Amino acid sequence: MMHYYSFHVSDYIHDTAHLSNNEDLAFRRLLDLYYTQEKPIPNKTHEVARRIRMGKNIDAVQTVLEEFFMYSQEHDFWFHKRCDETIAA
Repeated sequence: MMHYYSFHVSDYIHDTAHLSNNEDLAFRRLLDLYYTQEKPIPNKTHEVARRIRMGKNIDAVQTVLEEFFMYSQEHDFWFHKRCDETIAA
C-alpha cells in the first residue's frame, strides 16, 4: 500500500480550478483511494462515494470520474494514467 505520492500542486490547481468544492474534495479523495489501494476505481459509484465519505454527493463523484478518469468497459473500472505510472514506479 502506498503511503506517499508526489502531488504537483500547480498542475492540480491548473486542471481543477473550475471544480466545485464537492468535486474538488471528491477528486482528492478518489486519488487517495486509488493510491492506497494501488488499483483502479470500481465502476460502482454509490459504493465508491460511500467509501470516500461522499455518499450524499454521488453526482460530484460521477462528474469527477467522467472528467478525470478513463473508463475501461472491458474491466468495468475507472483508471488514471498518472496514478498507474506512479504506482508502477
